[in-house]
Amino acid sequence: MSLRMDKINREIQRQVMSIIQEEIDDPNLGIFSIVKVETTSDLAESKIYFSLLDDSKYSQVKVILNKMNSFIRLNLGRRMRLRVLPVLRFIPDDTIKYSIHIHEKIEEIKKENNRKDDQKNY
Repeated sequence: MSLRMDKINREIQRQVMSIIQEEIDDPNLGIFSIVKVETTSDLAESKIYFSLLDDSKYSQVKVILNKMNSFIRLNLGRRMRLRVLPVLRFIPDDTIKYSIHIHEKIEEIKKENNRKDDQKNY
């Protein structure tokens, strides 16, 4: 990815997060974070990956963000000077949840190996 696209992705991430925090007053969003943004090279589309503290609200938050999509995009256009303003797609990001799951599995294996080692020593 080019340096220009990296800058655009970072700026879209920063601005969309700012719009959501400052302009959207919906308590159902909860603790919300934009993990990353991937914009196509022709600026036609930006995939905005978001994460939540409460896993049970992903579908509800996605509905809220999709309803507010045109509002967010309008405000993004006012804040950023781009010839083409990308279409925004909000996608739940479960990498944090997945990494926690992997960490728990590793810990389970460690405990199991420790138990086996303890049984061998007796």
